[in-house]
Amino acid sequence: MTGQTWLVTGASRGIGLTLVKQLLTRGHTVIGACRNPDGARDLWEVQGDYSTRFKSIKLDLNEPQTITHAASLLKGQTIDVLVNNAAVLLGQSGGLREFNSNDVAKSFEVNSIGPMRVTAAFLPNLEASHSPKIVNVTSLMGSISDNTSGGYYAYRMSKNALNMFGKCLSLEFPKITTLSIHPGWVKMAMIGVQDSTEAYDSVEGIINVVCGATLKDSGRFLDFQGKALPW
Repeated sequence: MTGQTWLVTGASRGIGLTLVKQLLTRGHTVIGACRNPDGARDLWEVQGDYSTRFKSIKLDLNEPQTITHAASLLKGQTIDVLVNNAAVLLGQSGGLREFNSNDVAKSFEVNSIGPMRVTAAFLPNLEASHSPKIVNVTSLMGSISDNTSGGYYAYRMSKNALNMFGKCLSLEFPKITTLSIHPGWVKMAMIGVQDSTEAYDSVEGIINVVCGATLKDSGRFLDFQGKALPW
């Protein structure tokens, strides 16, 4: 699966930036989408090293018009893999007494509705591919079965909605391989845990899972090592 074109959202830092770098070293062409590409210094360096196979575009999940504009800029370009990676963590671990409707609304806007808008906007690009794939970078915190501690209402609920979006998408578009992938508890991620995973290892696993996936895997909820996770 070398030499394909990947579009990665949230590409300026964390998992997104690591994805961009690893994909380029593997010979892929990458479009890195982020809120402020002009201020993304790490992406400037990537552009300098891979000027023929990388470009950055502005795409802010809080501003739907930027999604529409990005899609117009890439009209007619085949995209083989779309990675919906951009996300926010708001509200932290506060319980119902600390409930903030603005945090919940923004979490759904970015973590759930945002990927829907991006996917819809780039469907023509994906459908031009011989083997299109959509990857929703989700979280085990969105699993109902795995939730034994509660808290993080906004984040958990929005990621659970993202999981449902991925499942519905796999049924509506049976010719597109759609995966929901938990990247592990990555050290640079928004949630810090003791037994965390290095970003490089997480991303290496994600790429291997995606490259090895076929249509029979569509609609699955997996971790970065390819292990099936409970909904």
